[in-house]
Amino acid sequence: MKKLLVPLAVILLLALAVPAAFAELELGMSWTPITDPSAGSANASNNVPGFHVGYGWFILYGAWDSLAMPNYWIEQVTTTYDAATATYSPGVSKPGFLNLYDAGIRLILQPLEVYATVGVNNLRVYNDPHDYGFGANIRLGAGLKFGFWGINISGTNVYGSFNDLTAVLKGLGAASTRDWSIRQITEGLVPSVNLTFYF
Repeated sequence: MKKLLVPLAVILLLALAVPAAFAELELGMSWTPITDPSAGSANASNNVPGFHVGYGWFILYGAWDSLAMPNYWIEQVTTTYDAATATYSPGVSKPGFLNLYDAGIRLILQPLEVYATVGVNNLRVYNDPHDYGFGANIRLGAGLKFGFWGINISGTNVYGSFNDLTAVLKGLGAASTRDWSIRQITEGLVPSVNLTFYF
């Protein structure tokens, strides 16, 4: 752990030394297609709106994205299974917000913008005081930046726990599990189209 702190401290000091001209605030919206498994083929796909706040400092990047998830999605992810009794407990059928808090790197080679982040996610359900805890997520994105605005496509992979994410990332280090890890990341990416304004 101590070996990791030194490089992180160096990166932070370099970022602090960069003039404020390299700092940038982002506000934006996103559209994410999701599928309703209970709907017929005509209504199987819906667009989920999202809200975005980001801050870039040199190559360091942090973001908060909140997706307004429909009730069928919330019900699906809050349904639990008890292995001891082999019974399912139905989830909450209410709308809610999936909040993604990410940190990582962002490179802007005008007009190209690319970023990669890792973070945590949290579920907030309407009129439901239950705490669903924190999961983990990976986000990869690329797009075009035109002065004060830009558009990009991102892929987000949401995991129920840090243990799930850690298992996938550790798999990248071994030749025997690398293909499995890459498939877990790429096949699990949910695409979003993002419209961003820079300040």
